[in-house]
Amino acid sequence: MAPDLRRAETAGLARFTPLSKRLQMTNWVGCSTNRDVVPQSCTPTMDEQRRLWDWHWQHWRERRAINALMLRRGQRVLTIVASLALERPKILDLGCGNGWFSQELSRFGLVTGVDLSAEAIAMAEASYPHIPFLAGNVLTDTILSGHFDLVVSQEVLAHVDDQARYLEVAAEVLRPGGYLILTTANKFVMDRLGASSWDPWPREHIARFLDMRDVKRLLIPNFRVLRTSTFLPMGSAGVLRLINSYKLNKVLSLLIPERYLETLKERAGLGYSLLVLAQKAR
Repeated sequence: MAPDLRRAETAGLARFTPLSKRLQMTNWVGCSTNRDVVPQSCTPTMDEQRRLWDWHWQHWRERRAINALMLRRGQRVLTIVASLALERPKILDLGCGNGWFSQELSRFGLVTGVDLSAEAIAMAEASYPHIPFLAGNVLTDTILSGHFDLVVSQEVLAHVDDQARYLEVAAEVLRPGGYLILTTANKFVMDRLGASSWDPWPREHIARFLDMRDVKRLLIPNFRVLRTSTFLPMGSAGVLRLINSYKLNKVLSLLIPERYLETLKERAGLGYSLLVLAQKAR
């Protein structure tokens, strides 16, 4: 059964191919998120990235759960999909993971899911056999050109080395006038989450966060940006320590409804994720 997007509840494979050996998760490096200052050692090979994500899908139980953040982000995306009012569109879920959101998108049209991790695709195929899924590297593997009406990409862009090429691929698979819905972590917020919020990442994990200006710059060659927003304000370092202070927000909530206060923060660009709707040139 597909997860209920109206409730923030967690949910719990088949055809696993065990890794020859467990990834060594102690090889930490301090990789900068500044795209202009990235040491060569911080650029893992595609095979290393694939092994990392396969390991995560096999062993990291939380990655298989549908958490409140995923549900909330998913609802935002589905609201945009519904607003486009496309008639049975062909949809590509780019970076589909275990396929749970491909299932949600299938309410609107014909969905194909793609992911780098064969382990994630094995999970998706086992759970949603009626949806076609593909495992591969979208930067080099051939996907039907000009075939799709809508591409959805959630929280993938920051984990791609060649971000410009990734968005070129999104444009290539779209028909003229097709739409892209993109979410990616907000660099402004990620830099201010607080050091204790994250464990060190392994070298194989690419994490190059963007702000909205960066995203627009990458989209300009192939897309027209129609709508931008952020959602889910958070952060506990720097200016965000004050803005998201529990005591301050408790006082403000006496004057401003909590939901409206959150909307103001999102409009100010303080949400955890960036959300973009763009259209390919006709």
